[in-house]
Amino acid sequence: MNYIESEHLAQWISSGRASVPPQEACVKFHDYLVEFPWLPTRLDWRNIDHEEVDASDVSEDEFVSRALRYRVGSHSHLLALFSPEQPGIICSMSDGLSNLDFIFWKAPGIRYFCGIDLDPSGVPQYHYEDFGEFDGFAKVTFRL
Repeated sequence: MNYIESEHLAQWISSGRASVPPQEACVKFHDYLVEFPWLPTRLDWRNIDHEEVDASDVSEDEFVSRALRYRVGSHSHLLALFSPEQPGIICSMSDGLSNLDFIFWKAPGIRYFCGIDLDPSGVPQYHYEDFGEFDGFAKVTFRL
């Protein structure tokens, strides 16, 4: 089963709150990420400019406000990546940032997301270089 078929995400998609990008977008984002050094289960952030935010230390509104100041937050939409073999979802940036735990609820482990802008005709422009990492609990690491 694909993660987007989970009831909570299927409802978002059917209501128009989220959409499903082409599979190719997830593969390209994954391919971009694997170019970085990795530890066994996650990016090795030691040589990547970044900042980590513990979402449990701030309110949801404070977290979103802070996250919007990072590179990924400069975009209108967010691509949530589950795996390169599965479809991801696209949602508004503020909706995605305030619901990372909801989006990745059925996908355990560390997950990645990046920024997207829509051109005037609604075609997504993916910004894989502007990304973040959600640890599955409360810590979110943003690339600077």
